[in-house]
Amino acid sequence: MEIQWPLLLFSLLAGCGGALFACVGVSEIMKIGDKTRVPASVVALVLIVVGGFASVLHLAHPANIMAAASNIFSLSGISVELIMIGVNIIVIALYLLFASRGGSAAKALGVIGIVTGLLLGFATGNGYVMQAQPLWNTFALPLAYLGSDIAMGVALFASMLLIFKDEEGFAAFKTVFIGGTLAGLVLFLVYGALVGFAVDIMTYWVGAVLIGGVVACACAYLATKNHTLAYASLAGAVVGGVCIRAMMWLIGTGFLSLFTTAAMHGVL
Repeated sequence: MEIQWPLLLFSLLAGCGGALFACVGVSEIMKIGDKTRVPASVVALVLIVVGGFASVLHLAHPANIMAAASNIFSLSGISVELIMIGVNIIVIALYLLFASRGGSAAKALGVIGIVTGLLLGFATGNGYVMQAQPLWNTFALPLAYLGSDIAMGVALFASMLLIFKDEEGFAAFKTVFIGGTLAGLVLFLVYGALVGFAVDIMTYWVGAVLIGGVVACACAYLATKNHTLAYASLAGAVVGGVCIRAMMWLIGTGFLSLFTTAAMHGVL
């Protein structure tokens, strides 16, 4: 099956943005990253919005855009993604409003952002779970998406801590950093195992598992001694995120027109 690049970019950017804001929530709980939270929240918001625009590019025709908007509460895969994008934009916007004041409101919104941010990543993968596609009919697929989002999110937040010269915050965040990249590797392997490793070798084993998993984890672990490796971990996580999504399309069977299929069933 042909790779749908607008949808790949949508899930990659929006999922990374959601996971990045989840890291902002974690930093609120850990009481670290005071100088990094607001810039990270802005970056998360930009990633989600740009990802949303990438998704619109796939709709292509105005009629498809209107159909998706008019059926937003149908709880189809597309509508859930749109709802989660809207929810995350609202939560981040409110957080930015209260962040400068500090206090319990900002912390509460940060904690809510952990949930909404991670749900966004899961939702972007869950929309593809369908019985008609043999290698897509498992909830390990959205978990693999979520794993890649977490790996990218923690690596991006760790990199931003370094950019804003928060050495103390980076040291405190290292466990979350390493754990997040490890979660990505584990969830990649879980998905591969559950589909019997009927995968594209280069995109799965080399791109996702080796570069996006093993290399990203190793760089996260070694970044405590050599901080520049945090950026290498981010690069590896992004490669893994692209590859796990590209592989999903490559192993799909037959021709899949998302909008034709949805229209036939009245669940666009």
